[in-house]
Amino acid sequence: MKHHEPYLPAEALGVEDWEREELIALCSKLMAEAAALDMNQAASDCGSVGCIGGHIALAHGISVLGARRYVQGQAQAGGSLAALFFPDLTVDRRHPGWRANGAAAARAILNFLTTGRPNWDGVMSGGL
Repeated sequence: MKHHEPYLPAEALGVEDWEREELIALCSKLMAEAAALDMNQAASDCGSVGCIGGHIALAHGISVLGARRYVQGQAQAGGSLAALFFPDLTVDRRHPGWRANGAAAARAILNFLTTGRPNWDGVMSGGL
């Protein structure tokens, strides 16, 4: 397993090592504006990725159909990544998290990697 500071280890985040590594890679791409983001869909039929979960699933070699199942499975199982993949599951549910741009998603990923919580409410209100 690679070690990245100041990120929490995969075990502390409640994720697999590959998920942590793909989140770190995606965060960098989103900050550099080198990846597109659409929080409304996991992946399109043509194979382009949309949401955070779709990006990491496809980057890991999961098929388009598998990416959709992976993302939906996180919510259904109440997985550690559910709050990151589904911004409307946050505490106040007042923000338009589904309209998050790449920079906002990168902040939510960074929050998750360092604290274990994406803090979509803070991100979408202009905070961290």
